[in-house]
Amino acid sequence: MENQNKPSVSVALSWAFDTFKSNAVPFIALAAVVAVIQMAQQLSIKPLENILTDCVDPQSPGQVAACNTSTGAGAFAAIALTFIFMLLAAFATIGVYRAALRTTQGGEPSFQDMLTTQYLGRYIAFTIVLILLSLAGLVLCIIPMFLVIFFLQLGPYYVLDKGYGAGTAIKASFKAIKTYLGPAVLLTLMNIAVSLVGSMLFGILTLVTLPFVALFTAHMYRQFNQEAIV
Repeated sequence: MENQNKPSVSVALSWAFDTFKSNAVPFIALAAVVAVIQMAQQLSIKPLENILTDCVDPQSPGQVAACNTSTGAGAFAAIALTFIFMLLAAFATIGVYRAALRTTQGGEPSFQDMLTTQYLGRYIAFTIVLILLSLAGLVLCIIPMFLVIFFLQLGPYYVLDKGYGAGTAIKASFKAIKTYLGPAVLLTLMNIAVSLVGSMLFGILTLVTLPFVALFTAHMYRQFNQEAIV
């Protein structure tokens, strides 16, 4: 990978904006599925929050009684439901990533991107490894966790685009980020800023920010790999 063609953040931003504007309806539709699932996930967490409130440090006989009532099958059902919604949200988000990658190659976003299971197993394996590495980094005083997330942020794109396994995707992402450290920092900061905007207004702006971040990152990913954008 050569440094002579340095990735351009401004070009990626301009392309992401124009591409989203041209394909707003399908991208918003894909993001809407993610948003609805995430809202349902937030609702499913409420029973768990109530259980924790009643059981961790009960302050009254009523809380003790509520804890005794809610534990057992009720707690298991709440945990299972939350886990299911987490999986559904992750699967739906993959569809947005796939659509963004395909758009960089001249394709059009569609719900087929969300329904296909190609490389799903490898994506799950990569995600598990990423979570474990992030937890290990958290134990080592937090900063290593941020370094893991930073250097491996392109891993999902390598898995979904090229079918890499977890180990190969980790190496490829680390190499790309290390080679283009400056643009990678700008990529990260921009994605954080846009994601924070998306969290406003009860997450409604996610309908726009999620596909925009996916398009922007997909374009930078192509540039990092010296691949043409159609």
